[in-house]
Amino acid sequence: MMQNGLFSNDDTPQGQTVGPVTCLGKTFANDHERRQYFLKLLAEKLKDPEFRKIEGFPIGNDDDILNLSDPPYYTACPNPWIAEFVMEWESQKIESEEEYHREPFAADISEGKNDPIYNAHSYHTKVPHKAIMRYILHYTNPGDIVFDGFCGTGMTGVAAQMCGDRNVILSLGYQVLPDGTILKEEVDEENHSIWQPFSRVGSRKAILNDLSPAASFISHNYNTPVDPIAFEKEATRILKAIESECGWMYETTHTDGRIGRINYTVWSDVFACPECTTDIVFWDEAVDQENGCVRDTFPCPNCGATLSKRLMKRAWVTNFDPIIGQPTTQARHAPVLINYSVDGLPGRFEKRPDQDDLELINKINSEPVLDWVPSNELPDGFNTEQPKKSHGFTSVHHFYTKRNLKVLAALRRLLKSSNMEKQLLCLVGDQLPRASKMHKIAISRLNTNLSKTAGVLAGTLYVPSNQIEYCLISMIGFRIADIISYQKKRDGYTRQIVSTASTHVMEIKDNSIDYMFFDPP
Repeated sequence: MMQNGLFSNDDTPQGQTVGPVTCLGKTFANDHERRQYFLKLLAEKLKDPEFRKIEGFPIGNDDDILNLSDPPYYTACPNPWIAEFVMEWESQKIESEEEYHREPFAADISEGKNDPIYNAHSYHTKVPHKAIMRYILHYTNPGDIVFDGFCGTGMTGVAAQMCGDRNVILSLGYQVLPDGTILKEEVDEENHSIWQPFSRVGSRKAILNDLSPAASFISHNYNTPVDPIAFEKEATRILKAIESECGWMYETTHTDGRIGRINYTVWSDVFACPECTTDIVFWDEAVDQENGCVRDTFPCPNCGATLSKRLMKRAWVTNFDPIIGQPTTQARHAPVLINYSVDGLPGRFEKRPDQDDLELINKINSEPVLDWVPSNELPDGFNTEQPKKSHGFTSVHHFYTKRNLKVLAALRRLLKSSNMEKQLLCLVGDQLPRASKMHKIAISRLNTNLSKTAGVLAGTLYVPSNQIEYCLISMIGFRIADIISYQKKRDGYTRQIVSTASTHVMEIKDNSIDYMFFDPP
């Protein structure tokens, strides 16, 4: 569901072409004029009740859909211009007398997930674009039309674009001749290595679709040209503004009195001993840091009774929640570990939260959140049962600490005045799972070193007993660096088409798609 006021279209092109642009046979003075022209057409289309009856039409009013869309390239609803793009792309193809034939692609593919493009925005079941490139290069020619009906973050569109990047193709282990012919290594009958031509350098066109408005929005941002210099400048400005406003919330004092920056804070659930009612901080009693494990049973530090997580009852606390205007009773949790860095000192440091740290947390929690935050009530359901019953979460904002909630809210406010609101808002959206209380910390021993790992349990809204709260400002800074690295690698750009709809009701003419990539297959 799209929230009113979350997105806005401003009068400044978002790092795109500011001179004359041509789109679907029409020429406009600039990209903003193009956007406004097609937004008007989309607004008229939204008034058609039959259009809204299309299966899979997203939940949202007209303003939500229009503010999110960038027509005709991207619509947060079924895209009515796909057929026109296909006709235009077909007319641009260079005629060839070559008879199309490709042997089935039969090779193992293994691609890492550390590429800046892959890391720019997380998503479940995400496929690295370089893996998809191998299929597209094998089965298509430059200018061919590729379709992905379950596009997720739009990696198929990125892959189709990167087929025109010689350096990226070389990184796949292929060779590229001066005329653009791509060679791959094969083994002949005598077991000799030979290089055979199989494709050509050149970007492919892509039509991307997903039922999820969130996915199509991410896909659009992955496949929309942005001036990397302008993006870096604006992202740095926003980051400095949020640092100036919220940086104090992530400060801690080092042993020599110097101020450090918190990298993350570990929080742990508090239980009550069933024998003596003593408060039990789960991390302190159950986690064996020396051996890198969590004990199934452990003694009560007060009465010595043998305890387990199942035997104990949670400790609860009731506070008034000004965001929803009513009291809430939630499971208690306590900060147990702070990992931080100090400018001028190598490495990272860890400490138990001291009195100053606890007072800082109390100060943050006592201050109101002045900016808008989502406070939608959690519905009853299988995935919401654990956070509701075990932790007392009743609204969306309960998934975040007050500290990270204030940063997210301030960022949203700052982005409303940015000329790159959509690109940067997409960046912030990537941090929502990492910034939440669903981020689990686990410890293990590797050889002689203690290792801490963290992650969100996929496919559910699970809040663990030991949570890791990252410094959101630093996390966004890391993602900005990834996106800048990605943008600087792109040489030229082909705008891909993004739609939000059910795949089986899309209006695509028979025999107009050259290659379809599906994940899941």
